[in-house]
Amino acid sequence: ADRRTSGAAALLRWKHPERGTVSPVEFIPVLEETGLIVPVGEGVLRRACEDLKAWLAAGLDPGPVSVNLSARQFRLPDLDSRLKAIVVAAGVAPSLVELEITESQLVQDPDHAIRMMRSLCDAGMRIAIDDFGTGYSSLSYLTRFPVGALKIDRSFVRDLIDDSSDATIVRTIIEMAHS
Repeated sequence: ADRRTSGAAALLRWKHPERGTVSPVEFIPVLEETGLIVPVGEGVLRRACEDLKAWLAAGLDPGPVSVNLSARQFRLPDLDSRLKAIVVAAGVAPSLVELEITESQLVQDPDHAIRMMRSLCDAGMRIAIDDFGTGYSSLSYLTRFPVGALKIDRSFVRDLIDDSSDATIVRTIIEMAHS
C-alpha cells in the first residue's frame, strides 16, 4: 500500500552465449549432482550481500533478501559457519538475509536441520520454509523449527481463487503459521 519494497529474492540465472537463457530446471540438478552447487550457492549469497550493501549505501531500504539453500549445501556440517562468515565479510546486518530451505530438506535429518536453523537464527538471519505443504514433513516438526516464514507451495496458490479446497488449505496453513 505504501509502495515500498518489502523484500527481494536472489535468483540464479545462466545466460549462455549461444543458447541464450538456460532454465534453472536444466542446470541446477547438474550443479547439485556434481557438488558445484556448494561454491555456486555461496557465491549467490555473497553477491546478494554485496548488492544489499550497495543498495543500503545508495539510501535504499530493500528489506530482506531471500537466498535459496540447496539440499547439498544444507547437509554440510559446517553450513552455519560458512554462511555466517559470508554475511560478516560483506558487512550487512544478518537480519537482512533470509535463507530459504525446502520442506523436503528438513525431514531428511531433522536434528541437523534444527541445529543449523537455530545457529543461523541465533546469528540474526531469518529462515523460510519454501514449497510448504508438499506433504513431506510432519506438523510436529514445525514446532521445533525456528521458522520466520512459510512459503506455501505454488500447487495450492495457483488455483486459489477458483478452488475452494485450495483456499481452505492455504487459510489453514496461514492460521497455523500465525499461531
